[in-house]
Amino acid sequence: MMSAQFPPSDVTEIVEEIASILIKRGETISVSEAACGGLLSAYLVSVPGASQWFHGGTLVYSLKSRLKLSGWSEEDILNYTGPSEKVVLRLARTLRMDLGSTYVLSETGIAGPVIQAQDETGKSVYTNEDIGTVFLGVASPNGESSTVKRTLSNDRSKNMQEFAKFGLEFILDELKKAEGKDGEKDDNGKDDNEKDDSKTNGDSHKDKKQKV
Repeated sequence: MMSAQFPPSDVTEIVEEIASILIKRGETISVSEAACGGLLSAYLVSVPGASQWFHGGTLVYSLKSRLKLSGWSEEDILNYTGPSEKVVLRLARTLRMDLGSTYVLSETGIAGPVIQAQDETGKSVYTNEDIGTVFLGVASPNGESSTVKRTLSNDRSKNMQEFAKFGLEFILDELKKAEGKDGEKDDNGKDDNEKDDSKTNGDSHKDKKQKV
């Protein structure tokens, strides 16, 4: 049963944590959506003050929209075989170059039902077993990462909501990983300085020569 509250309280908690990390670090995020139909953006901007860290995004629901909004070529469209981690990472990479956000979260998946298993070119791009599958990607200063999640449901509305929540959880995990890396860098820098300060002037000078 879908929650009447928007966003659901568990989603709000995730978004607030994302916002807190981005604000603290002075960073920004954008999103590229497909199967979520704009839910990711809606969830993110539901938090007051989102303009401080949310740059915006794209809704590339059709292949035609990817020609205009995601730098795809006609050849890309002809060779398209359905949602994948390769596709989702390209969407994230392209949007990050276009908007200059610190992070880009991208999503493409199959919300269902099976009667919509063909794209606008008439090609069959997925099967009934693929419904409920979403591919998520993140592009950031630390590189790119991707994952695939499955809801095991054929309910379109439920899948859209779950895809969006999966996406928020994924970017939150990536933000925390980056925060941990930054902390390690700071700690290492502090340790090095403390070691230098503990040396005599002569030892310190000798140490610097060895490092050069």
